[in-house]
Amino acid sequence: MSGLRFARPLLALAVGAALGACAPLRSLPSTEGQANAAAAWEQRRSSLEAYEGFELQGRLAVRGGGLSGALRWQQSGSRFRLRLAGPFGAGALSLEGDDALVAIKSKDVDLITAEPEAVLASRTGWRLPLTALRWWVLGLPAPEAPASLQLDGQGRPLGFSQLGWQLRYSDWRPGSPSLPGRIEAQQDNWQALLLIENLSLGAAPALSLP
Repeated sequence: MSGLRFARPLLALAVGAALGACAPLRSLPSTEGQANAAAAWEQRRSSLEAYEGFELQGRLAVRGGGLSGALRWQQSGSRFRLRLAGPFGAGALSLEGDDALVAIKSKDVDLITAEPEAVLASRTGWRLPLTALRWWVLGLPAPEAPASLQLDGQGRPLGFSQLGWQLRYSDWRPGSPSLPGRIEAQQDNWQALLLIENLSLGAAPALSLP
């Protein structure tokens, strides 16, 4: 990301309002409530794009392959650092990199790759759409692909489908902009639940590249 206009590409139903720099959406019928929701969505999107990065702490539970455990994620510009570990650090997995190269380290993997998603899928069973994930955790569709989006009355996404994934959002935290506390993602029989304990917007500490 260049700001939260994250450098594209790289760490998830129907309304309207065009997403501008984000993904195109279907058109809303012109009712006052829907128009207000669409306007609130545009304001929320613009507000989130103004930030340089974020820091996230939470817990990830996976069904269908891959590790579950505590998650820590730092994003600064296009650079990111992500670490996932089970109880007492069991099965720890770390990713660090930018749009071009990502270093992957775990008990069985230690390499630098330009194709992290393919490596993770083949070596760990993980489905981790890094090109979109950093947008999804903020409740935004990735800008590189179309999305079909459903908003609540406050312009927050109830869910959307993108890149073959279905995402659902809930437990919104108070604030401006409000941020999700619970994200469910599904692709085929692979399901993940992210419970966000803390999500701070702003530039994360400078991150080193692999």
